[in-house]
Amino acid sequence: MATASTTSFPANRDFAFLRLEGNRYLCGVGPFRTAAAAPSAEGGAAFYLNDFALADPEPWKIPAHFFETHDLRRLLPDNGSTPLPAIEWDGLKDAEFRSAYDEILCSITEGRLEKSVPVITERGRINGGDPAALINAVGAAPSDLWGYGFRFGESGSVGLTPERLFSFSGGYLETMALAGTAPRHEAGQFLTDPKEIREHEFVATYLVEKLAELGEIKREMRVMLDLGSIVHFLSRIQVKLREPVPGIDDLIRHMHPTPALGAYPRGDGALRDLMSVRRRLGAPEHFGAPFGAFHQGDFHSVVAIRNVSWSGNEVFLPSGCGIIRESRFDREWRELALKRNAVKSLLGI
Repeated sequence: MATASTTSFPANRDFAFLRLEGNRYLCGVGPFRTAAAAPSAEGGAAFYLNDFALADPEPWKIPAHFFETHDLRRLLPDNGSTPLPAIEWDGLKDAEFRSAYDEILCSITEGRLEKSVPVITERGRINGGDPAALINAVGAAPSDLWGYGFRFGESGSVGLTPERLFSFSGGYLETMALAGTAPRHEAGQFLTDPKEIREHEFVATYLVEKLAELGEIKREMRVMLDLGSIVHFLSRIQVKLREPVPGIDDLIRHMHPTPALGAYPRGDGALRDLMSVRRRLGAPEHFGAPFGAFHQGDFHSVVAIRNVSWSGNEVFLPSGCGIIRESRFDREWRELALKRNAVKSLLGI
């Protein structure tokens, strides 16, 4: 069983963290053991880390020690004085994305699909510093972003996602529909943009219909979420779950992937096609996957977007966009860059 800790930890120790309510972070440090199912309420703390396809047979990562903190520098040596990574980015060309875009739009035109979310990835090399030091930027991020990350061996990821998958506590589930994107300076037009509204409503409608199978639904009014350089549509959703309440693993599989990162309608064929596009475009396997933390009987999970990941000296910065019938290539290409640039700005790279 994981144990609570107040000690400091050596450099290069494996870790995982997730922001909870009130700017607190649940942190775990290794060594980690793995498990196939969620621990019991008395089992301390555990982190849920899976790939987008939910193919890991043991997605629960149970730390040797855990603690809550307002200061993520405790995870780093020398109180977080480790220098940020110096990254040489390769840049991106649009040919591969254009091919995927045309393929998806063809499926939509033929009536086999209404929405899909391809992911492209900007790559680079680390020429100095420590990628784990990116967590220094997490604590200063806006309160509407959920800081999360992990490091296992030579690989890891640090991100600031605006999207909660769900939180589960005492028989209640809270989630959100987050879809529709524009640069902040276009916020006025965004509020009445039919393409962005329709894209958002695909996600919100799907979640309401899917979660109605589990209990009593309350959907709040659609609002605009202002994240500084970028805006989204947001609809919060609460569910009072019926008995018998599903387990956490069942809830994750019931919800993931939502059309915000997946395909709509969510059939097996559409998901297979989406996975094929993700592989062809080289999307990191954890991008858009659920990342969560279980502690004191409650579970909180986010959608692992707006992140930088690394493996050795290679570094990856993915971004995705929702393609529907009204999409236009130049606007989607711009949205992909907007999201990556927001991550670079927030993390100081």
